[in-house]
Amino acid sequence: MADSLQLPPEHWLDFLACQSEQTYNTRRYLFRRIGLRSGVVVEPGCGAGAALADLLKTRPELTAIGVDIDSTVLRTAPEGIERIVAPAEKLPLANSIADAVLFHFSLMWVNPRQALAEAFRILKPGGHLILAGEPDYGGMLSHPDPGDKKTMVSKLRRGIARVNGDPDLGRRIGELASGAGFEVLETGMASKPQLYGKENLEELAKLFRFRQMFHPRSAPIWERFARKFAQHSGYLEFLPVFYLLGRKA
Repeated sequence: MADSLQLPPEHWLDFLACQSEQTYNTRRYLFRRIGLRSGVVVEPGCGAGAALADLLKTRPELTAIGVDIDSTVLRTAPEGIERIVAPAEKLPLANSIADAVLFHFSLMWVNPRQALAEAFRILKPGGHLILAGEPDYGGMLSHPDPGDKKTMVSKLRRGIARVNGDPDLGRRIGELASGAGFEVLETGMASKPQLYGKENLEELAKLFRFRQMFHPRSAPIWERFARKFAQHSGYLEFLPVFYLLGRKA
């Protein structure tokens, strides 16, 4: 994914770290709910392994397997994570070996039906599917609202789709998980509105640096608008990010 978007490695890793921070509390809650302290956790599309690394800090007895198609980014994953270069749709793992399969901002970049079918295959009976965060760009809100925000969001969504991403996947995670054979135990929201002020300008710059890959012409205009209000009254933005907990019967 990083290679296909031609993002400088340091910016890509920075963005992956921001995504991991965004859903930290959600992942912590979901793993606490399933009570998994030992066993095998597989994360397809793990990127630099930030989510698995966080998990191992509190559950060092786990065997963490990170799978990603991008070998360059995967090489940066911390020690303690077993790394496998492979697509999420074709995992080189045996049937029924995992106690949990984690997806984190990754299902939107793969074929979700094939990836979830593979997750179902490698999970043990009673094993858990954890979708810790999948966004829905079609549901984005912002205030103040630039007059042409609808056009900007539309360009962002089309840009994501051009590189084979699904910008609105978050709203469909329930039907996708059920369709793959999982019992859906819980769904919810992993994000909350973010108010950017003068102290958040660097965070805002990181956000638009990533968006500029998908709509390079309008993103700088949108960023200037957002920065203007962030420096004065504040700029509010909300991107719905959904989570799901499922189980293989």
